[in-house]
Amino acid sequence: MRQGDHPIGKAERIVLMLLVIVLSSALALYAWTQYRSPSPRAVAALAPSPSSDSTTASASSSALRQGVHSAPERRDSAQRLVTSPDYVGPPAGTERTAAKYTHYVSLDLNAVDSLTLLRVPGIGPAFAHRILSLRSRLGGYYTVLQLQEVYGMDADRFVQLRPWFAVRTPPRQHPLSALRADSLPWHPYLNRAQLQGLRLGVLRQGHRLSWRHLRQSPAFSREDSIRLAPYFPDSLHSVH
Repeated sequence: MRQGDHPIGKAERIVLMLLVIVLSSALALYAWTQYRSPSPRAVAALAPSPSSDSTTASASSSALRQGVHSAPERRDSAQRLVTSPDYVGPPAGTERTAAKYTHYVSLDLNAVDSLTLLRVPGIGPAFAHRILSLRSRLGGYYTVLQLQEVYGMDADRFVQLRPWFAVRTPPRQHPLSALRADSLPWHPYLNRAQLQGLRLGVLRQGHRLSWRHLRQSPAFSREDSIRLAPYFPDSLHSVH
């Protein structure tokens, strides 16, 4: 240490440390404010133009409130349909949901379509599908009472639906006299034993086969002949 120099005391060191801390804090605060605040040029670039952007922003916020996610799509207030440039909706006058009948209408159970079924009180989309699905598997209904075989049909519902239907179109038929042993038609009312009995009957009787012959087989009861005869008729009609 040179003559005339004074050593730094403890109090002076504390003051210097405090100054360094204050200066560092000020620099850090300045840097943080610069990072958080965008430059005037960036603010000007992001600001909407006064001519049309206010309308666009209003439309965008309105679209978001309505749940429209695609810009080209719009909701037609008259039809309540979401449309787009490549979808303009169904033809004029087409109803999306048909109104229910208010009085009884006699519907052909083997010709009615799904839209007409939906007009019957008590029939919704699922039940209409089940009615048509069973009709397809059976090859058509031969009596309205077969509706009791539809999955989910209970006694109360059947009583309510029965007056709406009639069978005017016969089901698909496979005459016994025209059957071939090597290509017997499948039917849900035929089990494996009955299918084998039917094949043996065709081989033995040929075009003369009738329910009188089939009833001699243990595979067929009187109830079976009543159930199957509308789909496999013979010329004798001896099913009772």
